[in-house]
Amino acid sequence: MNPSHQPTLSIDLGALVQNWRKLNSLSALGSAAVIKANAYGLGMEACGLALRDAGATRFFVATLDEGRTLREALGEVPWIGVLEGLSDVFAFQKHGLTPVLNTLEQLHGWRGNAEVAVHVDTGMNRLGLLPSDVAEAAASDTWQGAETAVLMSHLASAEEPENPSNRAQLNAFKAAITTASNRDFIPSFINSSGHFLGEDFLDIGLGRPGVALYGGNPTPSASANPMQPTVRLSAPLIQLRTVEAGAPVGYGGTWVARRTTHLGVIALGYADGWPRAASDRLKVRLGNVLCPQVGRVSMDTAVLDLTDAPANLRRIGEPVEVIGGDLTLERFAEGSGTINYETLTSLSRRVKRAYLSPEREQQ
Repeated sequence: MNPSHQPTLSIDLGALVQNWRKLNSLSALGSAAVIKANAYGLGMEACGLALRDAGATRFFVATLDEGRTLREALGEVPWIGVLEGLSDVFAFQKHGLTPVLNTLEQLHGWRGNAEVAVHVDTGMNRLGLLPSDVAEAAASDTWQGAETAVLMSHLASAEEPENPSNRAQLNAFKAAITTASNRDFIPSFINSSGHFLGEDFLDIGLGRPGVALYGGNPTPSASANPMQPTVRLSAPLIQLRTVEAGAPVGYGGTWVARRTTHLGVIALGYADGWPRAASDRLKVRLGNVLCPQVGRVSMDTAVLDLTDAPANLRRIGEPVEVIGGDLTLERFAEGSGTINYETLTSLSRRVKRAYLSPEREQQ
């Protein structure tokens, strides 16, 4: 792809830092930063360094390879937990990584006296020890109970404040804490949305926010997003044409012009992160005008109806805003039939990442 045609994800590291500080101030023991999946697509190294320099001392990633990458970027000091569980014991110890153990077998497979984290499944039925296994885990010589070891669980429905499973999981985790009370550990329970469930949840140790750090709305049922927007996605116009009424557009000719129409093509397709399933469902901004995307999204391009946009902005190279301002991450995700997590992590390497320095943040 011609560099001048490349779509750009602008990432405000100052907003990222503000979001972490906000969440860190809410939780009883502060908040770690979950920067798995390349920091939800924003760039693990850049985001990790900005957060470390802002004071974050604990990080979570998903895989051993992510842990190695983050350790190389951040140096020896920060604590890094790896959520996938135990794989290569030697590699974990060599790189100073803490495995989040999800089964008794993994617990028994750990060697040495380095610390571990233990994950308890309190109702999500995904990863973690059964509550009935916690007593055996706590009695194990493997779980050394180091000061910085973590006992953790994960909320399944925290974005739904009234969902009774939130309280049920809280009670189950409190019971696990009591069962393991013969060990020293830091409890960790709340995710991004869990930071907004109230004091009973905030009092349970260390927070583990993910998508909220990156501007995703952790309170979708509320009227406003409490987090600062962190990303803007734009793509330049690479071709223009005018068609008459009756002209089909795109694969299959599924969209047909109803009037003389000014079309613009942007270098952003489903290989970049605009899902084909979102064809004809989203609008973008050119100047101050919202313009619909028309026809089927292609691998490398999408076609826009620019008829109502200012004529002086209908020109090759003019950037079109796809996400930003009131064109929120959630709006794009909803139009794509998915969630903000998937929208961010689906933005491919073809999308240029451009970073705004955290020095720009307003104190």
